[in-house]
Amino acid sequence: MEHQRRRFSLAWLLILGLFLLRETQAAHHRHVGQFTAVGTVHSLLELTAISFMDDVELGSYNNVHRQIIVKIPWISEVLGVGYITHNRNLLVDHEKHFQWMLQNLSKNETKLNNPGNHTIQLLADCEIDNDIKIKSRIHLIWDGEEYCRMDEEVGHWENVHPEFKKYLPIAESTLWTNLRKHYMDQYCVDFLRKVVGYRNLRDNVAPEMIVSQRVNPEGRIILSCTATGFYPHSILLHWEKNGELGVWGKETSSGILPNVDSTFFLQITLELPPEDSEMSYTCVVEHSELKNPVVYPVPGNPKKIKPWVLTLGIVLSVILLLSCIGTLIVWRKRKSGSMDQVEGSFPSASPTPSPQ
Repeated sequence: MEHQRRRFSLAWLLILGLFLLRETQAAHHRHVGQFTAVGTVHSLLELTAISFMDDVELGSYNNVHRQIIVKIPWISEVLGVGYITHNRNLLVDHEKHFQWMLQNLSKNETKLNNPGNHTIQLLADCEIDNDIKIKSRIHLIWDGEEYCRMDEEVGHWENVHPEFKKYLPIAESTLWTNLRKHYMDQYCVDFLRKVVGYRNLRDNVAPEMIVSQRVNPEGRIILSCTATGFYPHSILLHWEKNGELGVWGKETSSGILPNVDSTFFLQITLELPPEDSEMSYTCVVEHSELKNPVVYPVPGNPKKIKPWVLTLGIVLSVILLLSCIGTLIVWRKRKSGSMDQVEGSFPSASPTPSPQ
């Protein structure tokens, strides 16, 4: 009875998840600004900035040409020339801010006459749901190591590296706190709202599905369900056994990953014991481009080859190979003997004696 009650509850949770996915996947969006600066204690060598929305690249900036390159043409129409020019000027101004960070974070180097290159990465991202800001974060990474991060829900800098602690009073001052909030609201959240309210970044695409199974060396059955090439990124995959919802075996997921064409990829696997080989499993996919959940059955179960069958097959193969080799040898000997007989039946060619 308890088992049935648990299964009933799980079924309702999955059904509720399908319903909520329908209602919310079009309303949730994320904007990420990625800044990367390379330089020494003396100079800024390169600064690049890339803007992503829902993992689709919108535009980029590089300090060499000092121009914003918009990757999706209609975004320029939405934002306007004035907005893009203003942001371009801000990025030019930010070059000295990154130079300041390079100088201060690397000034403890012992060989200042021959300083090495360093890399600063600043990641700023925000998320909205139904036009309401739900998350806002900043990460500062120095030479591949995270020095600090700020989550506005927490309200203070976390995971502060010892080298950064001396700059913490500046980062937490009223001036820099107000600037940070202003920047995140205006250039992350407001930007996101403008773009979202206009049109989709790209055409929606239904997922391409691949369902397979194999048997690992331990004899356990591995089921794989792969969805790829879909947009938007919200999707739900789950397994059913004999047409029923539930949880069986060891389930793992790749997580939703971006493809190079701005679509997405997701794979879930299920590891089962050998005794489940006769069960009927299906993978069910739910996506905004599918009118209803689509069921994909697992293809026919792979048959395990018994050890004695494998051994017998190997022995027969060896016997067949040896028989073929023996037949070839006999055939070549017979052919060689026939040629000798043919050559012996002809008189040897000798010159005809000349008449006396």
